[in-house]
Amino acid sequence: MAITTKFCDPNYGGQHKGSSGLKNTTKNSQLKKMVKFFYNEVFKEVEVDKSLKLRYAISNYGRLISFEEDMNEGRLLKGGLVDGYKVFLYVVKKDGKIFYKHKLFYKMVAEKFLEKSAEDQLYILHIDRIRTNDHIDNLRWATKAELLEHNKGSERVIEAMKKLVERNRKADGKKLTAVKVILLKRIFADPNRKPRMKMIAKQFGVSEMTLYRIKSGENWGHIKI
Repeated sequence: MAITTKFCDPNYGGQHKGSSGLKNTTKNSQLKKMVKFFYNEVFKEVEVDKSLKLRYAISNYGRLISFEEDMNEGRLLKGGLVDGYKVFLYVVKKDGKIFYKHKLFYKMVAEKFLEKSAEDQLYILHIDRIRTNDHIDNLRWATKAELLEHNKGSERVIEAMKKLVERNRKADGKKLTAVKVILLKRIFADPNRKPRMKMIAKQFGVSEMTLYRIKSGENWGHIKI
């Protein structure tokens, strides 16, 4: 089920000369409950659990509404945020148990309005990398390789990688003691030995990068031999 809506003038429903105050109050009250659609906005009904009393529809603008029979009388739903993505959360009761479910706005938009050009396009990209921008023009289906390539420029991914490197660096440092560091520095300082970093790293249970940082004095610089 789909409906193409026309632009709704925000001034529509205002008072006109000669009309009664009571009548206009009622009309304005009804309009507040209705959704103001955008030009060329199209809503398509999405499949949600049949036990729910209301029906739901997503638009090519990434907006979700609930309605009973007529989409034009629907109510706009803002949804929540999960990891930066807009999500529709709902509860289903079955056999005396409560189940918490959700639907992602961008996934509903893509499934209803975008066609895949290949079978291995299993992922959906936000072209501008803004997770709350679920407009159809900002979404596209992608392969795993395309997703990984796209995420390389994501500020979230870059920041996450920095935190991971820092966490790993600190974790490596915790595996060492002052005694072990002194032993390592003696190995590095011995002119008659050509230490193989890979082998030493495995022996001490740390990364090769940690060894290079100890050798340069970046880590454990306060330990002298």
